[in-house]
Amino acid sequence: MLVKKWMTRATLTLGAAMLAAASGPAAAAYPERMVRVVVPFAAGGGVDALARPFAKELSQILGQSVVVENKPSNTGQIGATDVARATPDGYTLLLSSAAFATTPAFYPSVPYNPINDFSPVMIMAAAPQVVVANNDFKAKNIADVIEMVKRQDRVNVALSGSTGMQSLATEKLAAQAGISFMKIPYKGAGAAFIDLISGEVDMMIDNPASSLVHVRSGKLKVLATTGTTRMPILPDVPTVAETLPGFEARNWFVLAAPKGTPPEVIATLNSAAKRALETTTLRDMMARDGTDVVAGTPEEATAFLKSESATWAKVVKDGNLQP
Repeated sequence: MLVKKWMTRATLTLGAAMLAAASGPAAAAYPERMVRVVVPFAAGGGVDALARPFAKELSQILGQSVVVENKPSNTGQIGATDVARATPDGYTLLLSSAAFATTPAFYPSVPYNPINDFSPVMIMAAAPQVVVANNDFKAKNIADVIEMVKRQDRVNVALSGSTGMQSLATEKLAAQAGISFMKIPYKGAGAAFIDLISGEVDMMIDNPASSLVHVRSGKLKVLATTGTTRMPILPDVPTVAETLPGFEARNWFVLAAPKGTPPEVIATLNSAAKRALETTTLRDMMARDGTDVVAGTPEEATAFLKSESATWAKVVKDGNLQP
């Protein structure tokens, strides 16, 4: 009897040992090392302006360093491709703008697919854009800009990216007004601001987060905003729609990981990102810049990306738009 009990205990112990060996060492809790957040545009732009304070708050919540790495290109392709090809372990993330979903409409051979190559964490925020100009630019509003172009005064417009919402909003404005701009492409808003402030270019449509700091410092002026209603932080600035009825353009920000990232890691990141966006620092910053917090679920982000990709692909196709 004792031998039988001993053999039973020995068998159970051996079975447990074999099971443990088969399953390998216990998985470490995520994250156990530094997390890299890739921003596919130059430092100083709207995405970068959100990414850096967000990374700081996220680091506090996750208990690990979160480092922002800029991989600039004027379409965001370089940074997005880098993340798409990264190991799907949650340690390399993408923080991008609407260009993430709109760029493939311009470039059929773009080396990433926003739906098939990524696991979205969330749509973080969305914001109307602002039309800013250098202080010496003669126009005071959109009606003035349209009049200048129609009387054949050349108006230079900086594009902080050739395929993002700023570019699409510029194209939409020109098409709806029946005018054409001289467009100057840059790898990001940070580079464009240098020439805009100096007067080398006349105006630009950009994220409020990166533009309004220059407006508040007196280096730029605001001609209009691109929402359906006036921005609460700029109540005296008219919308483009007040001159061109029906006009609207909103940029948005997405946090995504490579496809195949474990669902539990995505869930951890989604929860931590929500907490970061709820901090006083980020809420006050985004309210100041006219940006609305979204902070949805991964499933909502997937549905949104599919919708936006289809919507803007049709706009690009119907308008025969070129980057």
